[in-house]
This record gives sequence, structure tokens and C-alpha cells, in this order.
Amino acid sequence: MTPRQYKEDIERQISDWHIPLHSRKHWTFQSALKTMDGFKLSQGEVPLIIKLVENPKYDIGLFAGNVDLYSHDCIHVLLGRGVLVKDEAFVIGYTMGATKKMPRWRRNLFMFVSKYLYPEGYKFGEEERYIFNSAVMMGSKCPTDLSKVNFRDFENDKVSEIRNKFGINKKDISRFYSLEQQFFKDSKESRRLL
Repeated sequence: MTPRQYKEDIERQISDWHIPLHSRKHWTFQSALKTMDGFKLSQGEVPLIIKLVENPKYDIGLFAGNVDLYSHDCIHVLLGRGVLVKDEAFVIGYTMGATKKMPRWRRNLFMFVSKYLYPEGYKFGEEERYIFNSAVMMGSKCPTDLSKVNFRDFENDKVSEIRNKFGINKKDISRFYSLEQQFFKDSKESRRLL
């Protein structure tokens, strides 16, 4: 199965999956992540170019915000995003922005790599560029560098409490999600945000 076919299969299974930013359920990381068990990627399924860019094991200092898969999944939950391409653009951008180490050249380099070197099904286009850059700016306002958090220490804590503890501004994120819904009306990722 090609990465694109795999991604399409995932999209059919989980196009509505996400833990909403304003969920009334009191999720813990453990309970939220358990809902991903049927489809989340294992390290071996991640294409090498993505590992080289996003995994701390392969970090050569070009990009900021490298996290392991577990932490990456936790950040998806914290930010109320699913696992489709626009969701990935937001989660990666916010994580990188929270490091406060994303000058324009790093953002442009990442966008070049994600647009031209990532395999089909993972590539970022112009819409994802907008979401990524917006997320970098929002992440830069977060007082916590999410790439440095050991999320396993918080497995049994409520997600809403962790958002507050880390200074994740739900109002700003909600405003952006509303704009994203207006801009990308045909996008599954954008339609289900709020």
C-alpha cells in the first residue's frame, strides 16, 4: 500500500476524529489517545523524510519543535485537531512556534521540504502553508515549549487542565478555527473544528 493509499484509508476511517477543543467530556490524555488505537501510526510507518524533519532522534538542528510520536499525538489532542493534512500543518506549526525558534528562513525551509520532499498524502499545499504559518504565530505566544514536555507525566490528567497549565489560549485558537472554517469550506479538517 502506498503512503497516499494508506492516508486515504485513514481519512475514510477517521475523517471526523478529533477531541474537540471545547469538548464537554473530561478527557485525560490516556483516554483521548486510546481513541486513536485503531489507526495511529507506528514509528516504522512514518516515511524517512518526515522522521528526518520532525523526529528528535534525527534532529540535526535545522528545525525546531521535534517531538516523538506519543508527544505529537498528545499535542493533537491539546489543540483539538484530527490527523488529516491541515490538522498536521496546524499541530506541527504550533509546536514549532512554541519553541520561539522559528525565524522566516526556518519556516520557509520547512514549507519547501513539506511541499516538495514529503511523499504524496503528506505534502503541504498553499492552504496548509497558511495554516502552518498561522499556527507558528499562535504557538509563539504559548509560554510553554511543547517540544520539551514529557507528556507521559500527564497521562492521567485532564486535557483541559493541561491546556491551562501550559498556557494554550483556547480563545485565540477558536477564533482561528472559525476563520479556517470560513476560508476552507470544502475541507473536512476545517469543517469539523468547532
